[in-house]
Amino acid sequence: MSCMDTSTVRTGSGPFTRHPREIAAAVTLPAAARALVAPGAPTVLPTAAQAVITACAALAPRIALLAFIGQRDRTDPDGVRAFDPFRDVVPPVMRGVGPEPDRDRVRTAGDRCVEAWRWWVRTPENAVSRFGVAGALATAAWCSWALGSELRAVTRARYALEVRADDPLAALVLRTCRAGAHPRWTG
Repeated sequence: MSCMDTSTVRTGSGPFTRHPREIAAAVTLPAAARALVAPGAPTVLPTAAQAVITACAALAPRIALLAFIGQRDRTDPDGVRAFDPFRDVVPPVMRGVGPEPDRDRVRTAGDRCVEAWRWWVRTPENAVSRFGVAGALATAAWCSWALGSELRAVTRARYALEVRADDPLAALVLRTCRAGAHPRWTG
């Protein structure tokens, strides 16, 4: 019996074959976006936590989530699609430039990402990937950074890196904070 994580194994050899983790992340992206910004209680239900963690398992959907969270006028999560690094420009909001996002929306999304991680920790037989848990925490770290809460951003990024040492977004947020770079929002 193999202990290999099948979420990273390619299922075919064609040019359009994707990793199953990336496919699951893209499919659950609208549900995760809805779970992160929907009005209501800060606690996420287990199904919403699973959607958030699954969508955060790959970097491209996380970038799309950050763009969605950061846009004040974008309320329909059904149109959210994964970031395409070959066609799409990195969203300015991810770099902390452009119009300031709705602070309550960003705070809620960050708190719900942390709540998804807490659900994962409390669920002993969970089958959710560590990639997604680290991704959710890294997304929460970005939300803290976007709000100017550097200490909280660093803490969340470190937790993400404890779950998965090579998470690229967590490492980016941590380096950004250590460099003293802050968002430069306009009006």
